[in-house]
Amino acid sequence: MHSRVNLSAVLALASAVAIRGVSAAAPILGQYWPAYKSATQSVSQVPWSYSSKNGIAYYFVTVTTQTGFSLPPDQPESDVQAFVTEAKAHGVRPVFSVGGWSGSVYFSDLVATAAERVTFARQLKAFMNKYGFVGVDLDWEYPNGEGLGCNKRRPDDSANLLAFLKVLRAEIGRDKLITAAVPASGFRGPDGKALRSFAAFANEMDYVNLMTYDMSGSWSATTGPHSPLRKCRSDSSAWTAVKLWASRGFPASKILLGIPSYAVSFTTRESKLATVPIDNGKWQSRAYQAWTGVVPQGAAGDSNAGTVTDPCGVTTCAVYSGQWQYKELVSNGLLDRTGRSGTNGYIRYWDACTAVPFLFNPSKKHYISYEDSKSAGMKAEWAAKQGLAGVFLFDSTGFDATVYEAITAGLYSRKARRA
Repeated sequence: MHSRVNLSAVLALASAVAIRGVSAAAPILGQYWPAYKSATQSVSQVPWSYSSKNGIAYYFVTVTTQTGFSLPPDQPESDVQAFVTEAKAHGVRPVFSVGGWSGSVYFSDLVATAAERVTFARQLKAFMNKYGFVGVDLDWEYPNGEGLGCNKRRPDDSANLLAFLKVLRAEIGRDKLITAAVPASGFRGPDGKALRSFAAFANEMDYVNLMTYDMSGSWSATTGPHSPLRKCRSDSSAWTAVKLWASRGFPASKILLGIPSYAVSFTTRESKLATVPIDNGKWQSRAYQAWTGVVPQGAAGDSNAGTVTDPCGVTTCAVYSGQWQYKELVSNGLLDRTGRSGTNGYIRYWDACTAVPFLFNPSKKHYISYEDSKSAGMKAEWAAKQGLAGVFLFDSTGFDATVYEAITAGLYSRKARRA
């Protein structure tokens, strides 16, 4: 059974907050290209055309080291060169990204002192100029926040980051891009709470990429959407994240909203979905279910055999990630080709409250939260209505043409740009 929702009503409700800094420029579609997946998607296979109006492409693989940053040894230099060439040929701005979940170990050290900031900034500038990138993206996960257990961390990380941004801007000039992948909860102060103002960061940065995903997962008390538009019973949402950043002085016109192309999975306790009333019964949601704590197997290659060692050197028994790319849900027969119906025992549900779909297989008790053309298109249209700079995808390997077309339609719709 599929719930029906009025698109205009949801967008109107989600737009209740007034966001300052409305952008007059063409909306941006950014894409992170994971170089470590080059066997799955080569540089030439990136869906460049969808970003050609006003796009940014992020070369995502560089990691921090004790002395700066580097490409992993299994990433060929030829890929870097090809990425920049291909991006520019399609009118897309190439930017390289430093950090990531497993690559942020030494960020805190690299910006801790004035001398280290200058050294790091000059290293980034040299790499950018060597390959022809037009900017740098800082994916520090996270300043004074939880990340890998061995990440270096200081109470004044956010202040040091701001000081570093000023140095980096002075080094590369105003004609180059400085962007950052940032948490929905904002930059933290020494007390661990969000800073009162992010305005000083906006003075040095061109854009932030708001990571409005991973809001539900293996750590959650119940199942739920990992990228909800509205909060409902989730810990956060796109709406609350944008509201926070805008209320702390960061212009909406410098914010890109994150849309994940990957899905997360749960095993529910029951084979029948319970309906949960939300907001005094305004919404009836099936998105939030009790679950066993067991993450089921995701797409091909997802394994729980043997052990794994993380960048901290900690070895543990392997567990399933439960992740699928949207295209894999279709190619493996969990969704039909249109993306509108589940197949092979999976039923597609639409959660009107959070404005996202999920799949459920009652016999397996498998619950899969994902994005599709409807939810991603709604996010893009909502972002445009809020005057955001645009949206970005993590990552470029996951969506098919139907989702890309829905995103671009949402971004460039006349209705959205008039709002």
